[in-house]
Amino acid sequence: MLPTPVVLIAFNRPHLARRTLAAIREAAPERVFLIADGPRADRPDDAALCAETRAVFDEIDWPCQVERKLSDVNLGVEGNVELGLDWVFSQVPEALVFEDDCTPDPTFFPFAQELLDRYRDDRRVWQIAGNRHGVPRRLYGDDSYAFSTWASVWGWATWADRWQRHRAVFPRDHVRRSATDAGDAPVRTKPAVPAPGTLVTRAGQRHFAEAASSDDVVTHGWDKHWWLTIMTEGGLCIAPSGNLVVNSGFGADATHGYAPGREDDPAEPMEFPLKHPPEVALNVEVERELELHLNRVGGPAARLARKVIKSPRLRRAARAAVNSRPAKGAARVASRMAQRS
Repeated sequence: MLPTPVVLIAFNRPHLARRTLAAIREAAPERVFLIADGPRADRPDDAALCAETRAVFDEIDWPCQVERKLSDVNLGVEGNVELGLDWVFSQVPEALVFEDDCTPDPTFFPFAQELLDRYRDDRRVWQIAGNRHGVPRRLYGDDSYAFSTWASVWGWATWADRWQRHRAVFPRDHVRRSATDAGDAPVRTKPAVPAPGTLVTRAGQRHFAEAASSDDVVTHGWDKHWWLTIMTEGGLCIAPSGNLVVNSGFGADATHGYAPGREDDPAEPMEFPLKHPPEVALNVEVERELELHLNRVGGPAARLARKVIKSPRLRRAARAAVNSRPAKGAARVASRMAQRS
C-alpha cells in the first residue's frame, strides 16, 4: 500500500473520475481525500452529474481511510482546488494530487513517493510533476527528471509547508457574489516578482508578468499563481523525463480546457532505479522548452487563433504545423537570439 495520501478532485464527469480512481486503486493508498464541487445553479444537468460523480467515490474497495469534502454549492475550479487543498494540507504533511481527468501510470506513485522523501527538507523544491508537456527526452540526458521553474499540475505532488507558504501570500477565500461569478480576484499580500534567472525566455517573462497582474481567473488560474509564488521564492519544480500522467480532459464537458481534437501524449512507465540530477539547479534547456510550450498553447497568438479560426479541423492543422519539429526548432533559435539581444 502507498503510505502517502492521495487527493482526487472532481466535479461533474463521472466517467473520468472512475478511470482515475481505477488507477489510484492500483496503488492502494492508505488515505484518500475526495474533493467534489457542487452543481452550477444555471446548469440543469449538473445536479445529476455531480451526484453520479460522488457515487463513483463509493467504489473505493481497498482498506483505507477516506475523507470527503463535498460542496453543496458551486465553488468554481479555483475555489474547489484551493480551498480543497487548504483542507487536505491542514491534516497531512504531503500528498499526491489528481484532478479527475488526469490518469497516472502506475510508476508515478513510487516516482513521487521517492522524491517526496528525498526533497522533503530541501525548501528549494516545491513541486513534483507527472506530465512533461512534450519536452524532448534528450534534454534530460541520463537523468530521470530535471529541475524547472514551473511544471505541470496534471498529476503532481507537494508538501503542506510549501502549499501553506503559497496561500500565506495568496489568501483569496473565493467569496462569490452570484452563481456565475468566478470568485474574488487574485490579490496577493505582496507583488509576485520572479527571482532573477527563474524564467529564461522573453515569452515566459511576458506570460507570467501578465498572469501576475491579470484579474482573468480563467486564462490565469490557480496553477499560474502557484507557479508565480514558486518563482518569486526562487523555488524549483521537478519535471519528469517521461509522461507519467495523461490528461484526458479536453472534451466538450471540460470547464475551462475545451479543445476539440487535442490529445495529450500517452502515459509511459518510469524506469527504476531513478537517476537523480547531480545537483539541485535549474535545467535551462528543459525550462526553455516548458516556457515555449506555455506560449504555444496559452500565449497571445494561441488565444487569437482560437478567436479567428473557428473550425476545429483547421485549428488542429494549424496546431500541428506550429508543433512540428521545424517550427519548434525555429522557436528555439528565435528564443536564444532574443536572450542574447
